[in-house]
Amino acid sequence: MLRLLILIVLSCPTSSALAQEAGNALPYLSVYEHERSEPLIARGLLQMEAKDYQAAEKTFLEAVQVAKVNYGLRAPQQRAALEHLIEALLAQQKWQLAGDQLSYFEWLNDEIYLRDFYDYLRGTKQLSELLYRASANAENSNSTLYLILAKNLSWRAISAIEATLGETDSELVPWLYDVVLAHYYQVSLTKRRSLLNEVTAQENSAKYQGWTLAKNESLRISYRIGRDLLVRIQQILSAGQDCPTEASALAVLYQADWELLFGHEVTAMTLYGEANRQLSSIGAQSELLNRLFGRPRVLPDPVIHTSLDGLEAALAEGAIQFRAWTPNYPGAQLPSAEVALADRTQPSSALVGFTLLPAPPIALMGNHRIIKLGFGLRNVDVLELTPRSSALEEEVRYQMSLLQLRPALKDGSPVEMNGLQLRYQFAPQQELPNSREN
Repeated sequence: MLRLLILIVLSCPTSSALAQEAGNALPYLSVYEHERSEPLIARGLLQMEAKDYQAAEKTFLEAVQVAKVNYGLRAPQQRAALEHLIEALLAQQKWQLAGDQLSYFEWLNDEIYLRDFYDYLRGTKQLSELLYRASANAENSNSTLYLILAKNLSWRAISAIEATLGETDSELVPWLYDVVLAHYYQVSLTKRRSLLNEVTAQENSAKYQGWTLAKNESLRISYRIGRDLLVRIQQILSAGQDCPTEASALAVLYQADWELLFGHEVTAMTLYGEANRQLSSIGAQSELLNRLFGRPRVLPDPVIHTSLDGLEAALAEGAIQFRAWTPNYPGAQLPSAEVALADRTQPSSALVGFTLLPAPPIALMGNHRIIKLGFGLRNVDVLELTPRSSALEEEVRYQMSLLQLRPALKDGSPVEMNGLQLRYQFAPQQELPNSREN
């Protein structure tokens, strides 16, 4: 009887297996025939909202299994449920299991690459967002590993695009900029308070900052890589033309931002002026440029804009908005809603008034606080804060000191701006003084 059953199984048509490999619904009956992963995902999201993460984990795991059975072991339909499964595991601090599922996601995406290149890129972006979300979790002592994995994943996407589309294809631009941002996040690690307090005693009892040499070398490496990638972005966007394009001129603006982030004010000012000159040379009106660049922006910009229309669409009225991402990366704003910690309630915010001066903050160099590179904030005043407390107000001022803003530019040159306002929204998992006091 057993041999007969085996023969029946082996004699099944291969078309079913082919359909499974192609990611189509299976034509034969199965225990999951009338069940689809979408309702399970919807149920799991409700369980996540109720913070029942253990139940959500089981629901999403079942949804992944349904997708496997209905579409195949290598089917992209697994990714939606798999993403939420990883979120549920991270919410429970099941780091090892989350790492296993992230590895499975990467394997699955590599399999998709063999069949659909652009779907592979979509999956790579989805996986990258998951890794960034994991790296933002301050409760994981090994969170920095996820940042490195996300950066390496972007490099793999860049290599795949170069091999498939060529080394000058515009598809490279956002991926190259992702690597630039990853290096900024690496640099922001040096601003963490735990590192600032680390000292090491020498045999002669002299004390020094134990991370200083490694920090300086890390800064130099990240600066050079970011600078070179931004130059490459400009070359790709110029498309070999002799005269600048709107996209390539804006790329110069991002080069200037990068120089400013690393304290190279003179180089930054030269590049800001060059970006303005190039845009003017191709017909951009000075009134438009002064309006677009006359409003400071927190750096680095999480999105690289390649058109003035796109830049204008992103220009918000009222107070400058800054949503902190995570205590792991001080001074870094949330890159996108997709990498926000989904299970975290956003803490309170503060409205801060200030003046932005077009001069380096030399006067601040004598104190023991972090010295923000570039242009200085003056007359910082906390206008709104709930609950109001002196300790929390001081925390707001400290967090403001970590920010770097693009100066207000008029005709490509920096100008002083008074009466500016910034809405600062604290990062999830940020330990605030009022929370400690209560």
